Amino acid sequence: RFSGRGIRVAVLDTGMDLDHPDFAGRIVPAQTRSFVTGEAVDDLNGHGTHCVGTALGFQRLVGGVRYGCAFRGDIFVGKVLSNAGSGADSGILAGINWAITNQCRVISMSLGARVQPGEPFSTIYENVARRALLSNPGTLIVAAAGNDSRVPGTNTRLEPPRPVSRPANCPSMMAVAAVDSNLGIGVFSNGGINADGGGVDIAGPGVEVFSSVPDPFPPNVQPIGSGRPWPARYHTISGTSMATPHVAGIAAMWLEARGTGTNAQALWQLLTGNARRLTLPSRDVGAGLVQAPT
Repeated sequence: RFSGRGIRVAVLDTGMDLDHPDFAGRIVPAQTRSFVTGEAVDDLNGHGTHCVGTALGFQRLVGGVRYGCAFRGDIFVGKVLSNAGSGADSGILAGINWAITNQCRVISMSLGARVQPGEPFSTIYENVARRALLSNPGTLIVAAAGNDSRVPGTNTRLEPPRPVSRPANCPSMMAVAAVDSNLGIGVFSNGGINADGGGVDIAGPGVEVFSSVPDPFPPNVQPIGSGRPWPARYHTISGTSMATPHVAGIAAMWLEARGTGTNAQALWQLLTGNARRLTLPSRDVGAGLVQAPT
């Protein structure tokens, strides 16, 4: 019964298909910005549009299927990854600062870089995330745990999994793993094997997730799984990138439910404290599967 009404959520990614009909009237120029030199906010990759759709779209049924979480949330789109899907730390950090300046209460970042076992978190990202989390009322940064744990050429997960990616491995960012529709761990989903940060905090749906994409579907994003032929402007994609905006959208729903005076630390506790416990180890899913307020 909650929709994230009036809650500002920033999705920092490859931008957004600004012509997608499901979002007509919801994305205004003042709430978009590109931090990629020479590229406009419009998404020619597809990844960002899919993440925006998961966090903030859409209640109408599409071929019998609906998608999205906070369908009345206020959408802020920061393009920090290029149309080729890459981005610099300087642009990502600038995007975070832009979102905080615009009083976004939740930031969704489906991006990251591989981390080696024993590698520490970035103190630069941690300082930014900690200031955001501890300010009043604060901003919660939700980030993808990463997709490095599949045994190459198979549908099997590494044991142990690869460590949580950077910057999700920062203690003050909420690191999100991916589960499938049977509540099993996504075979690609990274795990919390590094000390001093680097843990998984929570899990979200991340396997064959249905959401919005540009039309035509960009070749840059290759869906994992069956690739069911949905109508134009929709597709299923897999990854912790898809789980992360689920958590971000549900975070906006909790802020609507409990009031905008709820600070970011309390929001973190609401998400983890109300998560559905799973039979999987906390190394893989943290507190469990994110749950919307009822």
